[in-house]
Amino acid sequence: MRLQDICTKYRVSDSYLNSKEDGLLVAASSIQDLITEINKSAVRGIDENRKQSIVTKMEKLVDFLKDVKNSGV
Repeated sequence: MRLQDICTKYRVSDSYLNSKEDGLLVAASSIQDLITEINKSAVRGIDENRKQSIVTKMEKLVDFLKDVKNSGV
């Protein structure tokens, strides 16, 4: 899979993903967003739906990182 294919698959602008290193920056930003979401939920408690949503996002992030790692530039 090429980086352009990964952009399409994960709906990432191709201007953000020009190299495998850029994939790490995209992932770091996503992790920061997840941390913010978890911290907001921690104040009022995390319900099962929000928990499942966060888990799904984390699983998708893992798949993204694996695809970037295995990509041909």
